[in-house]
Amino acid sequence: MQFVPLQPAVSANITRSLRRAAGLLRLLSSHTHVGWRLSDLAQQSGLDPATVHRLLAALRDEGLVTRVAGTRRYTLGPMAYELGMAAKPYFELDAASRQRLLALAQELQGTLFVKVRSKMDSVCVARYDGAGTFSALMLDVGGRRPLCLTAGGVAMLIRLPRTEQTDVEANNLQTIAQRDPTRCEGVRQMLKHSRQLGAGVNLGYTVAGISAVSVAVLAAEQVPIAALSLALATPGMPAAAVHALAARLGREAAVIAQAFARLRF
Repeated sequence: MQFVPLQPAVSANITRSLRRAAGLLRLLSSHTHVGWRLSDLAQQSGLDPATVHRLLAALRDEGLVTRVAGTRRYTLGPMAYELGMAAKPYFELDAASRQRLLALAQELQGTLFVKVRSKMDSVCVARYDGAGTFSALMLDVGGRRPLCLTAGGVAMLIRLPRTEQTDVEANNLQTIAQRDPTRCEGVRQMLKHSRQLGAGVNLGYTVAGISAVSVAVLAAEQVPIAALSLALATPGMPAAAVHALAARLGREAAVIAQAFARLRF
């Protein structure tokens, strides 16, 4: 069979549609419990509602999107889960690493998160509650947030080249302003304090009563691929305690980096 190349305009349309569909899936993954209204997806994606409706229909046909029962909201579908299960062995920490991180959460009496970078966002891939759960921490495994919105994301952000930091920061602040503009000033405070310390620090800047310290997990090329974050139910933290936690997490991050080297991030 002779291969007939697509016309450039057709190829560009296909690529644009794929990117738009992937963008919708990323948005859907950020609120999987309650789902998204079509109008909110259109507003956040910058696409017109007719385009969003057409893409959602195609994604529903493939099982990547479904409707939340009894509502008009959309969320990720069963095919997304099936694809994740197939990829899981190549992106999940081994049992030894998980036991080590649980022990660290219990040692430090807080909630430990492992996050990875996904373009402009961070995604939680593991959570360990070392001192019971508390309701103010709404981020569960699979949760997606802009890099600038959490200490873990910021820990990765500040290890990127400065020009890349600027691009991510501008993108994130625009996204955060669309969703909850009251958080923008807290994000700026977190970025300033974190750059001064060289680690992610959130002393109640975005969630009242919660403090978090985070360090990046670096690949061999010193590229940030993940972050370890410890969250505590405290409105603040002395500077000495912040430095001590950052140092403790940094030692653990060096060990976990070896486990991440075996994965496909």
